Amino acid sequence: MTIKRLFLSASALILLMFVVSPTALVSMERVGEEVGARLETPHPYYGEPGLVWEQEFFWPEAGYIAIHFSQFSLRPGDYVEISDASGTILHRYTGKGKIVRNGQAQISEFWATHIPGDYAIVRLYSKGFGKGYGFNIDRWVHGYPTEEIKKIMNEMVGISEPEAVCSADDKEWAKCYLGTTIYDKSKAVCRLLINGSSACTGWILGSQGHIMTNNHCISTQSSADNTDYEFMAEGATCATSCASWGACPGTIAATSGTMVKTSSTLDYTLVLLPTNVSSTYGYLQLRNSLPTVGERIYIPQHPSAWGKQIAVNSDADGGYCKIYSLNEAPCMGGPGDIGYMADTAGGSSGSPVLAYGDHLVVALHHCATCPNRGVPIPSIITDLGSSLPANAVAGSTPQPPVANFTSNKTTVAVGGTVTFADTSTNSPTSWSWSFPGGTPSTSTAQNPTITYNTIGTYDVTLTATNAQGSDSETKTAYITVSSVTYCASKSNNYSYEYIKSVKFGSVTKTSTGSYYSDFTATVFTLTRGASVSFTLTPGFAGTTYTEYWKVWIDYNKDGDFADTGEQIYAGSGKTAKTSSFTVSSGASTGNTRMRVSMKYSATPTYCETFSYGEVEDYTAAIQ
Repeated sequence: MTIKRLFLSASALILLMFVVSPTALVSMERVGEEVGARLETPHPYYGEPGLVWEQEFFWPEAGYIAIHFSQFSLRPGDYVEISDASGTILHRYTGKGKIVRNGQAQISEFWATHIPGDYAIVRLYSKGFGKGYGFNIDRWVHGYPTEEIKKIMNEMVGISEPEAVCSADDKEWAKCYLGTTIYDKSKAVCRLLINGSSACTGWILGSQGHIMTNNHCISTQSSADNTDYEFMAEGATCATSCASWGACPGTIAATSGTMVKTSSTLDYTLVLLPTNVSSTYGYLQLRNSLPTVGERIYIPQHPSAWGKQIAVNSDADGGYCKIYSLNEAPCMGGPGDIGYMADTAGGSSGSPVLAYGDHLVVALHHCATCPNRGVPIPSIITDLGSSLPANAVAGSTPQPPVANFTSNKTTVAVGGTVTFADTSTNSPTSWSWSFPGGTPSTSTAQNPTITYNTIGTYDVTLTATNAQGSDSETKTAYITVSSVTYCASKSNNYSYEYIKSVKFGSVTKTSTGSYYSDFTATVFTLTRGASVSFTLTPGFAGTTYTEYWKVWIDYNKDGDFADTGEQIYAGSGKTAKTSSFTVSSGASTGNTRMRVSMKYSATPTYCETFSYGEVEDYTAAIQ
């Protein structure tokens, strides 16, 4: 298996996607260039435990990298990881591909979640011997830094600047309004990356976790399945510039959504996210009446897919953003649009236009030229009808919660932990959990982490409560706890070299040679978040050789060493190796497996049989 590095530096053509009417421009910003590719695993691929295929993607100074899979099918237990250079940002795919629509479907042709920056790497891991189809990558997208985009745009005949700025650009970074209601409301606004290359703005409507944007941004279930919904993409302070496409990365709360309703006439789309994030970012409400001419407004938005900005001031309309008119010629369909001199840009499509006085949404921004224009909200309310989310319209009757939850896993090894996430709708304010077989067995946290120490199958119950009442959800046989069986690993010959001693902290284990040694009776006590020094010493029968070492700890007790951060050391040499590592602060407490592998002439993986060297297993007691 070899690493492949894809490095491209050809000049690019960046286009804006426009739908033209006689009076205005409807713009969905195209923020990246597609690059054709023909990259694929062998079909079938033959999996051996560990890394079996990888490919690097790089474009200098790119704002992000997004990768498209045209086919995807892996063996059970195998998985693909896409990460940045440091492994800090990482996304995993298994089985038939991307899970979408709240877990109700899995698609084998999809855009993977984008990686910020100019580098990404795709790795295929196998958990055992066997074969699977693998996958095909037919194209990928790289985003461009702002200066290069402006240069290209200025060279395009007839287009000088694709922005709908009325006189001077008065938009400011969101953090400039920190501590105000304007900023608090802007938290519900998200940056959308659609099909890997196009950007718009969306926002949480109502308390059930729905996203509102334009139909010209997301018009099909396929587009909803292939959109990254990114919140809090903003700078650290008012002075922090996020003036490049994809700048100031936030939190990608979802990578797909379920289409609820869309209208090309009113240019809106309502999407339901798989996880309700309204309790984290808040939600916006609609006003079921037209604004008045001269009424102050503001628009939180992601213009040009930059970090979040807010249009509050306008030098083109007396100093503040205001309603300019109520019956502008519609960009598309009808009825007449709401007009305003608030500054926007390509990528602002789908932004909420909020009244300054009551902070309710009075229009859905969707097109450019000055005055810029939005769809009147009463028309959208009427068209949505029974599809309106709970608490979407101001003055509507608050609803009791509908209890629901998910977890980061449903199967766990003895001593492992499970983190549960409340996904109840209608904004509960308190939670009561019951975990038979778990420690603790009850919790009032919104998202508790529970340890399971006994083999068995267990129910989980959540009761969610708000001022209007409560609701309970029980998932039967939801958690399965099983014993741990680790994969085998050994050498075929230890007569030339072997592991002579292993020392972690103050505990040393010395031994003679063996193909594999089960030293799990030797316990190394480790503290979460603490630095631990260790020494690995090779033994030789005669001539000294260069040996390759790796050490793993099964931090989450799931029976393998495949998870991010579980490889704690890799090195090589002819003499003892001394180093240190920091114990994962997220490690499960209690006893777990540590594996030390020493292999002649090549780097070992955690599950293999190799020619010369030795493998030893120990117990790590995490506290």
